[in-house]
Amino acid sequence: MSKITWRMLIDAKIIKRTDNGMAILPSAIRIVDGFNLRDATDPDYIADHQALKAHIKKGGKVPALEVALPSDGFMGVDVVDGHRRNAAYQELIAEGDPIEWIRIEPFVGNDLDRTVRIMTSQDNRKLRPLEIAAGYARLSAFGLTPDDIARRVGKTRQHVDQMLILASAPHQVQQLVKDGSVAATEAINQVRAHGQAAADKLVKAKADNGGKKVTAKALKPWTPPAANVLPVVQALDLLHAKLPAETRMFLLNEPKEGDTVLLPATIVWELMNQHGSITELREKAEQKAREKANQAAQQELAGGA
Repeated sequence: MSKITWRMLIDAKIIKRTDNGMAILPSAIRIVDGFNLRDATDPDYIADHQALKAHIKKGGKVPALEVALPSDGFMGVDVVDGHRRNAAYQELIAEGDPIEWIRIEPFVGNDLDRTVRIMTSQDNRKLRPLEIAAGYARLSAFGLTPDDIARRVGKTRQHVDQMLILASAPHQVQQLVKDGSVAATEAINQVRAHGQAAADKLVKAKADNGGKKVTAKALKPWTPPAANVLPVVQALDLLHAKLPAETRMFLLNEPKEGDTVLLPATIVWELMNQHGSITELREKAEQKAREKANQAAQQELAGGA
């Protein structure tokens, strides 16, 4: 199998030179499966794609596609940067627009350089966090360290580390990020803190929040108001003050299972009383959250009826 060259494609009249560079027959442009990082099912992507099609249809200018020569004998080129532009061209052609040639420019670099290119170009539309995470994971598979990746894409090492955590997050966590149920940053924080259990924690937080987007506030553990914490602190202060010196020393030496000490009944009663008050407050807060979630669910059902 002979290696395809630019000269071969020009001689075969698949590529022609113009005053603005090179142009190629639309049928000779190939998309490598899985190379593009973008999620073409994303509603925002679809909207941007339609806007780009309209722009091209009206004669609007767009950059040339960056393409590379194939290694398998295909008489054409593979897209490195400009997948969305190419899709817009191909759809317009299918709809009857008389597009005979598409501007291209050669990409210089190897397969690693091509992946870096799609990370840094972004075709005038920023990559989503999951798309970035997938790109960094791909670069990592080439053997690049997080420092190498950060240097090549012009980002901080911290950013790369965070995206690699997202890349290896449980699938359910990634889906919650994809559908906008949780911000990528918060998802990463939860995976870092809870590992595989982050998925269950985020799903529960979404349910408790009435199906709305999970925020850092929604994930924050419930804490009683300061006014209700103060009596507990005061009771603990009193307990500490009333402990005999020998009991205090005994407790400081890490007692073993089964060891016991005598405590003043009035102080224990006060601690139990304060615990009961805190428990009641927590139960009321949880009941309020459940009612809020049920109300939101009923409204959603009513809206879909």
